[in-house]
Amino acid sequence: MDSVERQAAWKDLVAWVTWLHDRYELGMEERLPPCWAEHPGLIEEFYALKAWREEIYESAQPSGQAARYWHAEMRQTIHAALTFYAAGCRAEHQGATDPAQANDRLQRRWAAADHTAGIPSHLLRPSRTSSRPDSDVFLTNATMGQNRLVGRVQPLSQTVHNIVRYDGSWWVSTNGGWLRVTDTDMAAKCNERAEVLARADAAVARRQARETTASYERG
Repeated sequence: MDSVERQAAWKDLVAWVTWLHDRYELGMEERLPPCWAEHPGLIEEFYALKAWREEIYESAQPSGQAARYWHAEMRQTIHAALTFYAAGCRAEHQGATDPAQANDRLQRRWAAADHTAGIPSHLLRPSRTSSRPDSDVFLTNATMGQNRLVGRVQPLSQTVHNIVRYDGSWWVSTNGGWLRVTDTDMAAKCNERAEVLARADAAVARRQARETTASYERG
């Protein structure tokens, strides 16, 4: 993402974490550390949780089982926030029990946090503007990025993001933009690969759910 896209994505993430905080009552006992926005690892965790939830709930074929896996992973992330990322922060912060949306001080603090902390400098360089305009078979990175932000883009899998499903077709990332897959054989192979990777993602989710359950039982 370029700097404009990063700022838009950060604003969207803060709004989403605010919703998560209030919807799941994470203000109780400071289950979500108020300093989450100052821990780069937690930023990555929540960004992934947000993307995963959007994939589940905005899918043309919603899955209740996948939603259950998401909730298990969300609880594991909140546990990690307290015990791993912000283990030493509880004594240093004044916890607020009021909703995050109504806490102006907390909102200003979250919005002003450096969301680029820990990202290598070469990844923060301004993106080159493609001289090629959008067309039926080509989209710029900026255009695809905007569609990704509003949930119109589905990656091939949770781990493969350079091939995506958008506007009824598969698209492949190239230098300077995205090319629509127009070859029917290649499109068919993408469909087959997506099914295989979906099963693999589901297997990983089941394993994580079992590990989470075992962790809670041990605790």
